[in-house]
Amino acid sequence: MLKTLEYSIIHFFEHILQVHMEPVEELKGEFYGSSISVVEKSGREYNFYLFFSTEFLHLVSTIFIGEEDFQEDDRCDLVKECANQIVGYAKKLLNDAKGGDDEYKLGIPEYLGRIHNPNIILDQSLTYGFKDYCFRIGYCQ
Repeated sequence: MLKTLEYSIIHFFEHILQVHMEPVEELKGEFYGSSISVVEKSGREYNFYLFFSTEFLHLVSTIFIGEEDFQEDDRCDLVKECANQIVGYAKKLLNDAKGGDDEYKLGIPEYLGRIHNPNIILDQSLTYGFKDYCFRIGYCQ
């Protein structure tokens, strides 16, 4: 699962946003969070949590819509859309590997709001950074 997620992150950052992020150890500061689930046909559920720094969201909004005056509602929508893009692509890759379209189903993203130093216990996670842009994604079963 983690390798598939890593490939999906590279796809989102490098192919869509055209930003090269590097793995980092720490995540500090204020973030906006979202969660989204992927459920296997067998019923096993993976709950994904994504945390985006304020700077990262500003970068994404500038790339996608060129918006400078970004409001709280806009952050909510953007965080959920990023979760859809990243985890949705991972779900597609997992289904492709299984040879069908119905092995994994994607849930509806939820907005977790503004979070200072996210400390949700995750089974596995990946953390990336570029300049002041930070991002963490992880999951638990």
